[in-house]
Amino acid sequence: MNSDKASSSSATHTESCYRDICILIVDFDPICLRVASGMLRALTYEVLTAHRAMEALEMIRDKDLRIDMVLMELHMPNMYGLNLLDEIKRISDLPVLVMSFDRSENSMLSSLEKGAYFYLTKSLYMEDMSDIWQYVHTRRHQRQRQRLEAEKKEAAALQESSFNEEEEMHEDEGSFVSDWNNSNGDDQSTEETTKDPAEEDTLTSPLCKKARLDDVRSLGSDTAGVGSGRVSSPFPSKKNNSFHHHHHNHRRLCHHRR
Repeated sequence: MNSDKASSSSATHTESCYRDICILIVDFDPICLRVASGMLRALTYEVLTAHRAMEALEMIRDKDLRIDMVLMELHMPNMYGLNLLDEIKRISDLPVLVMSFDRSENSMLSSLEKGAYFYLTKSLYMEDMSDIWQYVHTRRHQRQRQRLEAEKKEAAALQESSFNEEEEMHEDEGSFVSDWNNSNGDDQSTEETTKDPAEEDTLTSPLCKKARLDDVRSLGSDTAGVGSGRVSSPFPSKKNNSFHHHHHNHRRLCHHRR
């Protein structure tokens, strides 16, 4: 009972995988084309068919057609299968399976070396067709992983770009502050070098020195007599000493007469 449920669940899962896959069959032999397409449709694959190589390439280039896999005959009349395989790989990343009556090892190896995922020998059987969906799902997982990696790289690039912009902004702000400080320093030094002579130190200004000298001379004139032009000395001169001596003798004479 349990085994029946498991097999039923597995069959349902497999059928859902088939329904989601579209396979393009390329074969010049109408009987082989009809047999292969009948098997795939019986497994619920979606199927497209092409009788010529150029027709198949046009269908692959058509963006309105959703093709997940190509099943192609190796020995096509108007284009050799390996050349067709090269062209398919050039214009798409679709998984390609090669089928042929040719059982030679050289043909098998050449197909695989050119990029074929698998080589099927005719006549075909249902067992050969039942598991080819795995190649499609493998490709889908690879593309999903590549897309996630590309998104991570893009996010990392955006983050790095944002970080670089912030760094440049900080550098610009620092440069602006430095320039502003340097500008203020230059203004202050210019003010100091262009100082008004009227604001010079009064002790060193020639004008102030002359004024102070005139004040000293004026002070000397007031002490020693008007117009003398000499500075009075705090010590008595010889003339002053003789005056005081004469005055002292005069007092002694007056005192003697009395």
